Amino acid sequence: MRKQEQKGKITALYERLSHDDGRSDESVSVENQKRILEDYARKNGFTNVRHFTDDGVRGTTFKRPGLDAMVDEIRAGNVATVIVKDQSRIGRDVVEVGLLKRTFDEYNVRFIAANDNLDTANGFDIMSIFRDVINEWYVADTSRKIKTVFKSRMEKGLRCSGAVPYGYLASKEEKGEWVIDEEAAAVVRRIFQMVMDGQSVNGIARTLRAEQIPIPSEHWKRIGCPVRANSYRDPYAWSATTLGYILKRPEYLGRKVLGKTVCENYKTKSTRRTMPEEQFVFEGAVPAIIDEETWHNVQRLRETKRRTPKRSNAPNRLTGLLYCADCGAKLTHHNSLVQGKYIDDAFTCSRYRAPMEDCTIHYVATQKLEAAILSAIQRISWYVRNNEQEFVQRVRKASSLRQEEAVKDCRKQIVQAKKRHAELDGLVKKLYEANATGKLPDKHFSRLLAEYDEEQAALEASMTEWQGLLDNWNADRVRMTEFIDLAKRYTDFSELTTPILNEFIEKIVVHEGNGRGKQRRQRLDFYFNFIGAFEVPADIVTPMEQEEERRQQEEQAEKEERSQVLAQVRYERYKQERREFTARKRAGLLTPEEQAEEERRLERNRAC
Repeated sequence: MRKQEQKGKITALYERLSHDDGRSDESVSVENQKRILEDYARKNGFTNVRHFTDDGVRGTTFKRPGLDAMVDEIRAGNVATVIVKDQSRIGRDVVEVGLLKRTFDEYNVRFIAANDNLDTANGFDIMSIFRDVINEWYVADTSRKIKTVFKSRMEKGLRCSGAVPYGYLASKEEKGEWVIDEEAAAVVRRIFQMVMDGQSVNGIARTLRAEQIPIPSEHWKRIGCPVRANSYRDPYAWSATTLGYILKRPEYLGRKVLGKTVCENYKTKSTRRTMPEEQFVFEGAVPAIIDEETWHNVQRLRETKRRTPKRSNAPNRLTGLLYCADCGAKLTHHNSLVQGKYIDDAFTCSRYRAPMEDCTIHYVATQKLEAAILSAIQRISWYVRNNEQEFVQRVRKASSLRQEEAVKDCRKQIVQAKKRHAELDGLVKKLYEANATGKLPDKHFSRLLAEYDEEQAALEASMTEWQGLLDNWNADRVRMTEFIDLAKRYTDFSELTTPILNEFIEKIVVHEGNGRGKQRRQRLDFYFNFIGAFEVPADIVTPMEQEEERRQQEEQAEKEERSQVLAQVRYERYKQERREFTARKRAGLLTPEEQAEEERRLERNRAC
């Protein structure tokens, strides 16, 4: 009866070849597997054979076209026998292979592994289970060996991937090295500069698209390099994602960064991005496209989320740079557009009038703020150029003071953490004693012990971090040389441009103002890139300040002169009017109203 049921059904010959198999052993090629299975079927009387093949598919993957087609035929009741060269061809995952064999049993399909002498018609074979385990162990072991080889190469600074970032090309002379692609590098430099100019990423994308600058894939295609993504429709369709990826690449600084991703599971091939401490970084190993100052400034600018106000094309360039001196929150820009003009263009504390917050307004007008910023940059730039040695000494002194305060704070934190850690040790000891004597139930004991363990682990992590800060603190971290070079680059400027703003200013701390009108005074603390907070000595008067004072004096003199001229004109007009009035009075031509007013004037004079 069973033979009649199996009559006319398919004998499925399944072949699978992965890329790893193809490289390591030609004996398992698809053609060789087909020949072996056909010979086996013919010698053993199997007819109506049909091949199901998966070429270039891993054994840990069970979503395969050939395997899926065969399983569909099995579930349709069209397969009598499945024959494979060996068990590893069906798969290298114990669980998935077991489920597949169960499917064979459910549909009365005979399973044969020719080289392993496995035939389910002969009954259960316990060795097949061990072979499945060994097949999976082979994959796991191979994965471990590959990871070890890759790690060893990366520790030596050797690449394990052929991918080359936009802006570079693979060197034809030195394998694994990069050279600058000048055409693409010019676009990269422009993108970074556009961020420094205050443009948004979406705005940069629109500009590049309008100018028909080819996207990276199109650029590589045009110069004959391998293209990783061929599915694009528009060769000029720059996106915020592409630009964001370019703007955060450390390779443009000249760094070789290896091990940025790691395979988490050899079965699923899922990967994750590694933490910075897991990566292998080699400074100066590739030619730099972007200087360090520009790269760090761009990263700082991109960390600030800038909301574009309504009726505006772009956010204010000062957004993200201003902080409240009292609560530490960022200041928010606001304005009102009336008949095409901005009214009340200013910044205020973002926590002012916020629910559950208590802070004052910290109002500062944008125009006055930009004037103060320009003056501060001009002042420190002139001071650095003309008093370089004094500047260096002052910065080092300020840095040392800040370092001493930070070190003192770290040591204080470590002492407190050690004290609390010792207290927790005593509490844990008491917990065990209370639990052993029956005074503390197991439920409460487990909960409290877990809480204490968690707190101790957090304290240990914090102490390690603070100790690392103490061990690695360097008084020369302040990069005075970079700031001096920056100051020397701008020798004469009278306007606050966005690039100057972003290159000089790290942040500005705004204090609450005092007074009203012209008597209002407000303190601003400027933090400059590379050197932090710094104030030029009060007795220093720069030529720009002298020129500004001279201009203000001239304006005041002109104002006083105009006032005197106007006063003289008014006085002469008054005298003329009095002469005319006196002449009409003598002639008796005054109106009744004028006569009455004149009598009241005379009466007041007599009373005085």
